[in-house]
Amino acid sequence: MVANIEATIAYMYKLRSQGVTYSMYGSRTGTDGTADCSGAVYAALRAGGMPSGGYVLNTESMHSWLLANGWTRVANDSGWNAQRGDVFIWGKLGDSSGAGGHTGIFVDHDNIVHCNYAHNGVSVNNHDAYWVADGCPYFYAYRYAGAQEADQGDDTDMDLSKLTSLAPVTAYGVAWITNPNGAALWDNTGKVLKRLSYGTSWVVVDVNKGRLNVGGWISPADAVVKINKGAAGDWSGTVVRVTADDAYTQAKPQPNQAGIQYLPKGSRWKVVGVSKDGNYVNIGGWIAADKVNMEL
Repeated sequence: MVANIEATIAYMYKLRSQGVTYSMYGSRTGTDGTADCSGAVYAALRAGGMPSGGYVLNTESMHSWLLANGWTRVANDSGWNAQRGDVFIWGKLGDSSGAGGHTGIFVDHDNIVHCNYAHNGVSVNNHDAYWVADGCPYFYAYRYAGAQEADQGDDTDMDLSKLTSLAPVTAYGVAWITNPNGAALWDNTGKVLKRLSYGTSWVVVDVNKGRLNVGGWISPADAVVKINKGAAGDWSGTVVRVTADDAYTQAKPQPNQAGIQYLPKGSRWKVVGVSKDGNYVNIGGWIAADKVNMEL
């Protein structure tokens, strides 16, 4: 038995494209147009070559089935380096049946495809934002032991490795709208201001109670998010692009410094660090943060 991770993920996208809605009381696998989280994941894994469990599994019985068929537990309420194809299960074993648990599949390091009540069907969302919005439940993650580094899919799956944007250095990240009907944009009173179009990208300036602030509030159920890890203090591997015509490096991160090296507009530079006030970026010399944008 060899599990095909790409076929598994493709099946989840197939359920989404068919407009399957969420229900815990129908087929649970999409055969009648409805599915729940564990039924969808079970059906997708079966489509990828996994053997029958004898019945449609739930978030309780899925643990032992995965372990018995070539999967390894890579997280037990602990951090791990998530990768495409990892299966997550929320809810402590023994207490995760019914509405007490949730499951889905990672499509990249940050985002998951899952069948969920909030979106009334299959959607792609940022895992951590959804986890926080759900109250940070106890979680597990499993990885197929025979899986190789996977191809990242086609252009229909909103794969973040193919989506790029620019954002201020201090921004939380960038959100791409993945709801085909667009995303409702609320003000602080809950009034809907407008709808943001599918496929558009928006700078996320803040996150509160699982909602994303993009100049108004949107639900993480309607978007995938690429997080600016530098905003949390990890600048390794990050790059800025010069957006101003008069960008120069300077010796110190403070105003009124003499320019040292001219940086052409559009040039790209690896980030070493950022000043404590967020106003200057160190790229081997300091540059004002308002003259560059972070590549995300």
